[in-house]
Amino acid sequence: MVDKIAKGHRLVMENRELIELSGVRKVQSFDPKEIVLETEMGILSVKGEQLGIKLLNLEEGLVDLQGSVVALIYHRNSSDASRRGFLNRVFR
Repeated sequence: MVDKIAKGHRLVMENRELIELSGVRKVQSFDPKEIVLETEMGILSVKGEQLGIKLLNLEEGLVDLQGSVVALIYHRNSSDASRRGFLNRVFR
């Protein structure tokens, strides 16, 4: 039988260049300037330059990101992040 992973969300950032996350459910969108994640605590947008996913293990809810981080934004609901991500891509 598969053990359930404990619910919760954790974010550790080192020198604005490496982020280790737990409690990630899904990667909603990804490009070098913004990564949008669905976490146990809501939608998280990571904005920056040359962003990349170093580790992706959604079975355990683990994601490691690397790049130059400019902003971390937790959205009130998922439609906020989805709408902004779509509009940003359209109007580039």
